[in-house]
Amino acid sequence: MAANISWRLLSLTSTLIILSGAWVADGFTIGSSKQQRRLLLRPSNIPIPHDDRKRRIPISRLHSTLTPETEAVTTSFNDDEDIEHDNGKDDGNKDTVNIVLTTGFESFNRDLYQKAGQLLPPQLSSRIHLQVFCDSDIRSSSSEFATAVQNADLFIGSLIFDYDDVMAVSELLPHVKGPRLLFECATELMAFNKVGSFNMEAKQDGSGSSSDGPPPAVKAILNKFSSGKEEDKINGYLKMLKVGPDLLKFIPGEKASDLRCWLEAYRYWNQGGLNNVKAMLQLVVQRYLTEQQQQHQQGGTVDEAKKKIELLESLTLPELEVTPDIGLLHPLLDGYASHPKSYMEWRLSPTAANQAKQQNFKLAPNNSPRIALLLYRKHVITNQRYIQDLIQYFESEGFIPVPVFINGVEAHTIVRDWLTSTHEIEGVSTGTIVRDSTYKSNEATCVD
Repeated sequence: MAANISWRLLSLTSTLIILSGAWVADGFTIGSSKQQRRLLLRPSNIPIPHDDRKRRIPISRLHSTLTPETEAVTTSFNDDEDIEHDNGKDDGNKDTVNIVLTTGFESFNRDLYQKAGQLLPPQLSSRIHLQVFCDSDIRSSSSEFATAVQNADLFIGSLIFDYDDVMAVSELLPHVKGPRLLFECATELMAFNKVGSFNMEAKQDGSGSSSDGPPPAVKAILNKFSSGKEEDKINGYLKMLKVGPDLLKFIPGEKASDLRCWLEAYRYWNQGGLNNVKAMLQLVVQRYLTEQQQQHQQGGTVDEAKKKIELLESLTLPELEVTPDIGLLHPLLDGYASHPKSYMEWRLSPTAANQAKQQNFKLAPNNSPRIALLLYRKHVITNQRYIQDLIQYFESEGFIPVPVFINGVEAHTIVRDWLTSTHEIEGVSTGTIVRDSTYKSNEATCVD
C-alpha cells in the first residue's frame, strides 16, 4: 500500500508543479531551521544566473538598517498627506497606522491585498499606510522591507518558510509596535504572534527549557478535531479555527477577547479573496485605532476620543465569505463538488454532456484515463486563469481531470483517503494491500 500511495503522491506532486505556473525547485530539504531548510522556487521559463540562485542578504546586513541613520519616506492612502518616519519614532500623526503585510511566496496576490486596503471604509482607508511585500523583498539588497517593519504599527505575515527569510524576519519583528499576526509560517515565526495579552511565545517548563507548541488546553481541543495521527494535526487545527471564535464568545476575560481577535482575523485570511482580506484588515485596524483612542481617554482628551471610538464602533464588519477548505471544481460545474465520487458522478452524467454541448466545451470521452490534479485553494479563490485553462486542456487532449483544491496541508489526506486505483482495488480484494482506516470508500474515486 505504501508503495502505491507513494506513486500516486509523486504523480500529484508533479501535477502540482505544473499547476503552480510551471514552478521548479532549486533546492528542497526538510528539517528544522537549524538545519537550514530551503524551499527555493522560480518560474521555469525565467533563467537565473548561477551566482544569483542562492543569493541572500546576511541577517547582519538587514539588522544594520535598524541604526539611527535609517530614514524612509512613505505615503498613506490619503493622497494629501505624506508621513515621514525617523528611526521608528512617532512623527506626530498618531492617527496613521503603518501596516506591513508580507505574503511570503504568495506574490501573485500582492495587488489584491493592496486593493483590499484601498477598499476599506473611508474612515479607515485614509488613516492607514499599507505596504505589501513578498519573499523576494525580504531577500532584496534594498533596506525597504526592513525599514517598513521597523516603522510598523501592525505586522501581518503568511507563508514564510525559507530559512534565511525566517531568520531575517525574526530579527525585525521585535521592532513592531503593535499586534503581530503570523499565519501558516514556520514555527519560529508563529511564536511572534501577539494580539494584546495573547501571544504564542514558547513557555519555560519546570526544567528551565522552553516548551514549544500550544498550551495543554489548546492541545486537548486540537486532538478533538483530528484523527489522532501526527500528520493530521495541522488539518485538525484548521478545522478548529472555524469554530474557535464562536466558542470563545462564551469565555469572559481580556485574554480570550484577544485570542478571539486573532482567530477571527485568521478565519478571514484563510477564506481568502478580496472581500475577506478587506474584512480582516478592517477588523485589526478598527481594534488598533479603538485601543489608541482608549489610551487618549486616559490621557485626558476624553470627549474627542469618545467620539472617535463611537465612530469606529459604528462600522459594521462584513460577513465572512466561505469557500470550502477542500473541494473539486470544473469550468462547467456550478459551485464545487464536496468529494471525488460526487464530482465523477456529475462529470460522467448527461447533465455535464449537455452543458458542454451548450457552451461548445470539448469533453474527453467518459472512458478516458483519469488524472488527479492537486490545486492550491488560494489560486481557486482568486480566480487564477491557469486553472480553467489547464482543466480545459486535459479535457481536449482526451483525459478526465479530477481537480481537487486544498489549503496546502491536506495533500497526504487526499491521496490516502480520496484516491484509489485498479491496482489498489485488486490488492485489497486479494488481501495483499491493506488500506488505511481513514480511507473513505463512499467519497473516493479511482484514478489512473
